[in-house]
Amino acid sequence: MIDGFYATDLQVHSVRSHDGRATILEQCERAILLGLDVIGFSEHKDFDPQDPVVDYFDYERYRAEIEEARARFGHQLTIRMGVEIDYQKWFEDRIRTWLEDHPFDFVIGSVHYVDRAKLMTPEYTRNRTREEAYKVYFEAVRHSVESGLIDIVGHLEYANRRGVPLYGPYDPSPYREDVIRIFRAMIARGVALEINTAGLRQGAGHTYPCDAHIKLYASLGGRLLTIGSDAHHPDDLAASYCTAADLALAAGLKSITDWQDRRPKPVPLRP
Repeated sequence: MIDGFYATDLQVHSVRSHDGRATILEQCERAILLGLDVIGFSEHKDFDPQDPVVDYFDYERYRAEIEEARARFGHQLTIRMGVEIDYQKWFEDRIRTWLEDHPFDFVIGSVHYVDRAKLMTPEYTRNRTREEAYKVYFEAVRHSVESGLIDIVGHLEYANRRGVPLYGPYDPSPYREDVIRIFRAMIARGVALEINTAGLRQGAGHTYPCDAHIKLYASLGGRLLTIGSDAHHPDDLAASYCTAADLALAAGLKSITDWQDRRPKPVPLRP
């Protein structure tokens, strides 16, 4: 536990991701030191053939290292084997085929690109207003939910990582209806919301999603929740966990969701 919270960090990366900076064993050692109950690895898997790291992820090596970690630390820590899918609608079929052959405990769907353009880059924002740039992103997130491929929406409002430096402080109010459509699709399909704390480290000034949208999710009846630090280094593991847990409780969300074999296992945030 961390400060009285049942603590599950389900957005953790190791060197099995192209941008990871620690081994699975090193992340597990840090998790035990911090008092995490569950650590969920969510290594990046990309499908765009133009992406220079598209073939980086090695499933069999990843699975072997997860099994090694469970053998070594399983008596102290629950270790989940997940994946973070880089979602774009045009390669949905590739994702579906690949997931059929590669089992995981959970699948996070994250939107980093839309139609091959990285969010909020000049290529992406060309001929789009600020509002259009955000709305196109939210539409892509909704498509990821409606695909039926994912268990968790990863870092909703990640567009703010570059959107805030580009456009200034973020006002969620113009996108309320777009986000409501996402949340209704999530609730209907049993897809969880992640409170991702990386935005507090990346200059966005808030978690992904922001407090207003966490409350909106709960008000619509959403109950499946995960918390993720998006740690690529042990120093960031479980970062701002209590901040995220407090936001959840303030919104009326009283449980955290663990996942095993792609089945949700809600656990009280405060046992």
